[in-house]
Amino acid sequence: PVFTEVSSSAEPTAAAPIVVSWQVNTSATGVASEYNIYKETNGIYGQVGVAYGTSFDDIGIQPNTIYTPPSFKNPYVGTGNYPSTVTFIQQRLAFGNTYNDPEQIKLSRTANFKNFTQSSPSQSDDSITFTMAGREVNAVKSMLDLGSLVILTTGGEWNAKGDSAGILKPTDINLKQYSYNGSGSLPPIVIDGAAIFLQSRGSIMRDLSYNYEVAGYSGNDLTIFSSHLVDKYTITDWAYQQIPQSILWAARSDGVLLGLTMVRNQQVLAWHRHEISGGFVENVTVIPDGNEDMVYLTVRRTINGLTKRYIERLTTRQISDIVDSRFMDSCLTYDGRNTGSRTMTLSGGSTWAYDEELTLTASSSYFTSLEVGNAIHLEYNGDIIRCTIQAYTSGTVVTVTPHKTVPSNLRSSATTDWSRAVDILSGLWHLEGEEVSVFGDGFVVASPNNDSYTGITVSNGSITLEKAYSVIHVGLPYISDIETLDIDTPEGESKVDLEKNISRVTLYTEDTRGVWSGGKPPTDDSVDPLEGLTEFKIRSTEDYDSPVSLRSDRMSLNIQPEWNSNGRVFLRQIDPIPMTILSINPSGKF
Repeated sequence: PVFTEVSSSAEPTAAAPIVVSWQVNTSATGVASEYNIYKETNGIYGQVGVAYGTSFDDIGIQPNTIYTPPSFKNPYVGTGNYPSTVTFIQQRLAFGNTYNDPEQIKLSRTANFKNFTQSSPSQSDDSITFTMAGREVNAVKSMLDLGSLVILTTGGEWNAKGDSAGILKPTDINLKQYSYNGSGSLPPIVIDGAAIFLQSRGSIMRDLSYNYEVAGYSGNDLTIFSSHLVDKYTITDWAYQQIPQSILWAARSDGVLLGLTMVRNQQVLAWHRHEISGGFVENVTVIPDGNEDMVYLTVRRTINGLTKRYIERLTTRQISDIVDSRFMDSCLTYDGRNTGSRTMTLSGGSTWAYDEELTLTASSSYFTSLEVGNAIHLEYNGDIIRCTIQAYTSGTVVTVTPHKTVPSNLRSSATTDWSRAVDILSGLWHLEGEEVSVFGDGFVVASPNNDSYTGITVSNGSITLEKAYSVIHVGLPYISDIETLDIDTPEGESKVDLEKNISRVTLYTEDTRGVWSGGKPPTDDSVDPLEGLTEFKIRSTEDYDSPVSLRSDRMSLNIQPEWNSNGRVFLRQIDPIPMTILSINPSGKF
């Protein structure tokens, strides 16, 4: 602020004004756009006008003592007086919880975030200071705007309602405490108008929203029906993914990743647990990327006896081609698909059959002698010809053999729709010594939990495959499980006390492949992860040279029947391929 005082015994008039002028040290204060001018009368200063330069003509204006000079103050000076929580509310900047005064909250002047001045008498846009006086010390943990200022403290949930119109003023704060749950240190997350916060002691999640029935704020325990997921643990970090699914992701104190799918307007609430293969999740955050929100994790792993930390991202499920599916942890991808203007042309054929050597010519230098044994895949309308390189001639010419008869559209015809396929992948040092899952060109190449595939272990940062593939994903395997609850019915006689024998299950699926089902989980996954489970055989009429198509359909399977008291159905996915189950319909005797 700039304070300049001018005194005169003469009474100013329009004809003989008193000219007030001042100088400003702009290097210290900057350049102001306007200056308030005050005049003393009867010992009180009142405003007489506003100057837009560094001078003002007093023509005898009577001072308005309703508007007095504000009292300048810096609310945060000295050790122990710096705030630890902050928010914006009604165009004010709000600070709270200093070491010396953990219950106090200060709000700036309206639309002037760096100004904490006050007037005398008080004005509606003055800064505001108040302290929450409750039954115990209520250190402010978080503040947020839910239509009015909601304050989460160590001892409960408060609301500063303001005046009858809900406006916060120095004379209208109207504090009220609605509940006594208390809040943890993680910042709350707002989902569809409700605040999701971590209760004191760090394990229970609650929501808080305005309830018109009680004319105040109320909420529920979101973990009450899945308390086994948080009992004996705490939540160490969390983040909200809004698109494509509404999921609250949380890192648990033992390194497990929890997910809470929420659709509040449909009253949908579903918990799920994700154990990251060989990893300990320390942090989670969400960053918008394109048309969806991407989840990033800080994962601590022990690789080849050494502790490592990686930034890993949950991959998108919005894919149009099965070859882009990534269902493994700590995964890296080799993508040999051509994205430029270079063309490839097959020539020199007579029968164009699989046993004939052909000439493959690139439009610009591309090949080296090291390419022998790799392959170039040519595609036309979904039909792929895999051409294995047999001999090197030059940077633009190699000799190849196709894996089947070349269609007429690819004979002596240049195409940009090609990809480079390889059988050796390097740069996998982060997986050194690990047995990995491999998914190439839509085919499961290796799956450590499935004995049907040959195991592949990373050695010296690389792996060697039996065939060459053009799009390859390599990572750590994981198992996905679904188990239904005990069978019962809300209508008629309860079936809880009846024995059940489930012999068949019908699924409605979406973009699914490779499902195993049974009546109960295997006894020991380390011995046999498929014990007692039967696989849904999805392919019956497709070309075995192409990847198995994804199913969005009804699927039925006979499973191993067994009398028991629950009638549960167990589903498992052990391979690095997608599984989305829309409904589970068991049938049998009960």
